[in-house]
Amino acid sequence: GSPDGMNDLAYLQAMYDGGASAYFDILAIHAYGWYSEPDEPPAPDVVNFRRAELLRQVMVDNGDGAKSAMITEGGWNDHPRWTRAVRPGQRIQYTIRAYELAQESWPWLDAVCFWAFRYPWDAKSYQDYYTFVSGDFEPKPIYLEVQRYAQE
Repeated sequence: GSPDGMNDLAYLQAMYDGGASAYFDILAIHAYGWYSEPDEPPAPDVVNFRRAELLRQVMVDNGDGAKSAMITEGGWNDHPRWTRAVRPGQRIQYTIRAYELAQESWPWLDAVCFWAFRYPWDAKSYQDYYTFVSGDFEPKPIYLEVQRYAQE
């Protein structure tokens, strides 16, 4: 997390405390893995992919167990020099495993949307290493592996 940001678990609980339950029908979750494996257990003081389970528990604790959630942004970055990145092969393995984990263990999750398919231009920064295709639509290895996985 950021010292300038509010903890997402506290934020969601504050929303419930304020009566927000009646005003949303699905929870959007950002589930970034950073440098951790997708199976790393969730913890309140750790930002990782399975943190989605802690957000789900806040929903259940507030009587919203019948509502679903979706990951609207998340994934891993494979920039060669960014401290929160993983190697390209790890990114592929972690991404496929995250899809499997969500499908096998999270029946309350409606979708997993990883960031980002493509930017309209190359940012020339670490952000380019979240994409699945280049700015000119050239597929990256992760795109091809996810495509193969989806066709199995």
